[in-house]
Amino acid sequence: MKTIRQYGLWLLAACVAVACSNLNDDDHYANPDSNITNNELKIVEMSSQEYIKSRSDLSDMDGLFQKLGIYDELNKKAQLSTLLVVTNDHFSTPAEKEDFVTRSHVSDISISPANLEDGTRLMMWHGKYVNVSIDEAGKEGNIIDHIFFNNGAVKEVVKTSTGYVYVISDMIQTPTSLYDFINDLPDDYSIFREMVLASGGKEFDRINSKAIGINDQGNTVYDSVFIYRNTFFEAVNFDMNSESLTATMLLPSNAVINAALDDAHQRLDAWEMERSDSIMKDWILKSSFFNRRYTAEQIQTTEEQDLKSIFSTQWRTNVQRVDTSEPIELSNGIVYKVSQLHLPNNLLMYRLKDYFYYFENCTDEEKERYFKRANLNFKECNTEVGAWSPLPGVWPLHENRIIRFDKPSEVADADGFQLDFTPIKLNDDGSVRPWLFPPGAYRFAMGAVQNLGLDLVISVLIDGVEIAKTQPISFGTSTEFHYDRGTTLSNTHPEGYDAAYVREVGGNSKAANYDTDGGKIMDELVIPDVKGDGSPVQIVIRINCGNWAGKTNVKFHHWCLRPTTNNY
Repeated sequence: MKTIRQYGLWLLAACVAVACSNLNDDDHYANPDSNITNNELKIVEMSSQEYIKSRSDLSDMDGLFQKLGIYDELNKKAQLSTLLVVTNDHFSTPAEKEDFVTRSHVSDISISPANLEDGTRLMMWHGKYVNVSIDEAGKEGNIIDHIFFNNGAVKEVVKTSTGYVYVISDMIQTPTSLYDFINDLPDDYSIFREMVLASGGKEFDRINSKAIGINDQGNTVYDSVFIYRNTFFEAVNFDMNSESLTATMLLPSNAVINAALDDAHQRLDAWEMERSDSIMKDWILKSSFFNRRYTAEQIQTTEEQDLKSIFSTQWRTNVQRVDTSEPIELSNGIVYKVSQLHLPNNLLMYRLKDYFYYFENCTDEEKERYFKRANLNFKECNTEVGAWSPLPGVWPLHENRIIRFDKPSEVADADGFQLDFTPIKLNDDGSVRPWLFPPGAYRFAMGAVQNLGLDLVISVLIDGVEIAKTQPISFGTSTEFHYDRGTTLSNTHPEGYDAAYVREVGGNSKAANYDTDGGKIMDELVIPDVKGDGSPVQIVIRINCGNWAGKTNVKFHHWCLRPTTNNY
């Protein structure tokens, strides 16, 4: 297979082999200074300016270059260059931004076809890149009609004494930058547009603003220039104005965003949970930008695949729906419109956590239903560590309150015990109701009290059917299961809590112990879709101990299910 680079070397070899000073019969320019190697590349002994002027069918481009002083600048720079031109029948006088359009056809880089690769970006005089694309035939070494500068297909390649002239099919159309594109979005996309723009703002650009006088107060008056800066994006090295950016943006319309929010609220209602629109919209914003250019095949898949946005949010390509048929090319990226947006379960449920001491809020009938006990006598609910906060006034007070069960006097150690506990939550009036758990994968953690000295087997049941079970877990002297001070798991704190920051500003050495998930019971607990319609279910946590081992009581603190990345 010949590559473009190999093809360029072949051309040079061919030029020597056929004595390039000889004119071929198909030299339709009849210029004695021309050397034709073949119909793909022409070599002339004149400057690019002289060559363009020598061709009557390039007179319109020649006139534009003269009018805008392009030739004068080239001569002043006295360096090699690349010029993109069109024949008169494809020329159109720029209706506006004449200088901008003209400069989009000139580059200080002299680049041969041999050095062009698919994806090459050529910086032009208008301060933006032209993207080079090469089709399969072009990758085999063919040039004409197989290499493209943005929208223009290469029709001729001419090597001059001052660089290269590429005759292309159409004048260069320069896509807008990512920021300009977002700023100009129509009202159908106003929700997304305002979310992005509201995260940044305009700043006075003193360097590019000209002083034009002094006011009555003695202050300098500027012909002011303002630039848009967005520190929210700049914090992750993503400058939407930068032409060196190579980005992918996913664009949801107002209709798509509202439909996603409506679907999310319907799911939350079915789960008897709540989540604010601001959190969901924040996820939409953070999930829409990527710092690399994705192809249609990469952004929409049939197999499960996760992409990470610049803010490290999870975008699952076989769940989300993206229109890949009409990508929008920008000067520093590519945009795909989102046709259907799914707000992930693990966004809608940050974590599910509650406490065993809600026993005291149950009616007698509920105590028997939600706390089914064998060889356990209820003793008390007791706060063993008073309410505290590592950063008072910022994070709420949190207490360590437990439920204590005693061993009945008639029960032997070898009899062990069993608790079938249905997780319950508190209502606003202090009553309780069972938790409902959506289908999906969760990490399961629990907390008790240090030094239980018992080996427990934990099972999870739905409608009396066991769906998961552990090997015996030692609830011993380790602090792993001590209240909710879990020591072995990562990502265990409440949403938005940064233990290192709290410890630094609050001076509290126990900041990492605050309201964690607890100790690991299962890496992944998968709750099945029992009804086949995604509806949530009640579960029972069965805690079994085969031997009391000389102990007389057991104290439980909390349970916690945290959705995993697979709970999407």
